Amino acid sequence: MQKLMKRSTWYVHLKKHHPEFVKMKCRTDVCAFCHKYDKVFLPSLRILVGQSESRVQALQPDYFDACQQQWDKMKLAGKTDPDDKLSLQYVRAAIKYMERMLAARAATILPDHAGALEHRGALHAEEASAIADLNKARSTLEVCEHHFSGVQRQSGFREGMIDKLDVSHVDIQLDFMENMSTPLGPEESQEWFWATARESITTLGFYAHYWKDGKEVHHYYHYISKIMNHDSAFSITAFNDLLGRLGLTSSHKVLHVWADCGPHFRSYEFVWNLVEVCRSRFPQVYLHFYLEHHGKGKNDGQFGLQRNWVVDYAREHVISTLENMTDALRCGAAETMRLDPPPAGPSYSIVPFQPAKPQVIKKLNNSRTKLMIEYTYCIRFDRHRNPQFGIEIKDFVYSDRIVDERNGVPIGDVVCEDIKPKEADWRLSYRKTTPEKEPLNVQLLQRRLAHQAHAKLVKVVSRCSPAVVLIAREEKRAAKRKAKFQRTQAVLAIDLEETDSGSSSDESAIE
Repeated sequence: MQKLMKRSTWYVHLKKHHPEFVKMKCRTDVCAFCHKYDKVFLPSLRILVGQSESRVQALQPDYFDACQQQWDKMKLAGKTDPDDKLSLQYVRAAIKYMERMLAARAATILPDHAGALEHRGALHAEEASAIADLNKARSTLEVCEHHFSGVQRQSGFREGMIDKLDVSHVDIQLDFMENMSTPLGPEESQEWFWATARESITTLGFYAHYWKDGKEVHHYYHYISKIMNHDSAFSITAFNDLLGRLGLTSSHKVLHVWADCGPHFRSYEFVWNLVEVCRSRFPQVYLHFYLEHHGKGKNDGQFGLQRNWVVDYAREHVISTLENMTDALRCGAAETMRLDPPPAGPSYSIVPFQPAKPQVIKKLNNSRTKLMIEYTYCIRFDRHRNPQFGIEIKDFVYSDRIVDERNGVPIGDVVCEDIKPKEADWRLSYRKTTPEKEPLNVQLLQRRLAHQAHAKLVKVVSRCSPAVVLIAREEKRAAKRKAKFQRTQAVLAIDLEETDSGSSSDESAIE
């Protein structure tokens, strides 16, 4: 029998006998580009801009006065970027201003006094050096701005679609949750759990949004499994199972699928599965991707609830099997729906999922197409009226471009390719990796900008949102919280009335 030990003893044992194991804190899921832009690039840019201006002002103190006055006027009019002097707008303006000053000075006659030539030469050298430094910063700002623009475009389109979903459309978002490990249990029983073998449980979350019988449906599905394969095969199997559970009718014509840019969703296997869905069920299908590291959305709140359900259940019960986890989540879901009952509030379903692994995986043969899936965030599938023409796929790059048919580029021949899975069975082990410690990957952003330049907006997008947008966003969230609070209060008031009436009837019976 395995010898039991306390958590502290377990850590001492690992440190002494297994130094390769490292105790790590839970990381918040943040965008590596945005985080390094805020914490690494912007501080260095602040120093660079300050030093560039100081070197030039040391030779001519009033050099930037006209530029600063114009910037202040634009700032008062609300026409400047929220990032102020650390923005692409200001860096471009500063470069343009110095180039104009340089050209204007070259066209003027040299003053006739001692040291004028040396002073002009020194000023010219400092200007050229400052322009070169700012141009390097500008190239980084441009690729980062392209990333921020994509985030706002995809997220903005998504929010608008959720608020005004057509009755013939079905909206599905899916994502994998970070694996949860068991056993779990009451606090007084935690000591022995750290010394026993721990088993991981994966969750694939779905958010389904559609209209049914004249009512708007918001339904969350938690597919829990011992299978650790976060790959396209598992995602496709669960996705097809979900479509059979929704109870859709022939009135639902268009399917929107939203996912993050993980390789389990952004793959040619998942694309081909939607080809088959379009051929058999929906005349039109859209596959949307959030920007890299910005793909939680509705699933983020779904997974937060799941963690709370597990914690609440584990205060009084031991969770050591998939069946225990199913009971925990169903109890939590029932209580959540009691306090915020559907259809005003969302519905929740817990699905234990242990499917057989497919022996053959179908994927889109990309060698005969123009599609580069790593550089697109929106693909549309159309079923032709004549079955012999099959399915047409168009690449729109961004979701907000689907309003104009001319923005879609046909990818070419849609041909299936069969491949065998690398492993015959599902993988049941789980391996953790250490966080990446690389700097801002500017080269990757440059490649994306090069491939997506034709779909880029003319308007420059900043990292920070304007104050008006932040206020409107917070008011919208506050309204949703207030509506949910009122629904919960109504349920609790009904419970209180039933309790009071029950007490009164008991008292009358005694009398």
